[in-house]
Amino acid sequence: MFSTLSPTAAIVVDDSGIRIGTVDDDGQIRDFAGVHIGVVPPGRGDTAVDFAGIRLGHVVHGRG
Repeated sequence: MFSTLSPTAAIVVDDSGIRIGTVDDDGQIRDFAGVHIGVVPPGRGDTAVDFAGIRLGHVVHGRG
């Protein structure tokens, strides 16, 4: 089975707790199909946003 999870990736969840993707060490968020869907911008804590700056959810460290 193909997996987009790198050994250092953290999980991104929406506000209801549903996993929506992973974030790499550079703050780039990808869904589980590998599609780039947003970023974790510097200075905003663990908030995950899309390209328009709209909140997607937050980062859960330690693989959820």
